[in-house]
Amino acid sequence: MSLWSWVNQPEELKNFKNPLFEANSLVIWPSVAPQSLQLWEGVFLRWNRPSKFQDEAQEEINKIIDYNRLLQEKVNAMRKQLAQLETRDRVQENL
Repeated sequence: MSLWSWVNQPEELKNFKNPLFEANSLVIWPSVAPQSLQLWEGVFLRWNRPSKFQDEAQEEINKIIDYNRLLQEKVNAMRKQLAQLETRDRVQENL
């Protein structure tokens, strides 16, 4: 059994995915300036923390991400509603 066949199992793969990742079609130009570099503690220091706290933190992060998505959907719906109201007002002003 190879390492990758183990890592690619759905129950294991979720432990390695970044839940904050959002796909972006634009080109990303990373900064390699020393002041821009940050240690990815979840990867490089993961063995220094009890897993209980890491699991609790991961659950909290997932809740925040879900809540953020819900709020973003509400914002998009409200923007759409505002645009419709503005269009309706412009039409009424022209009458």
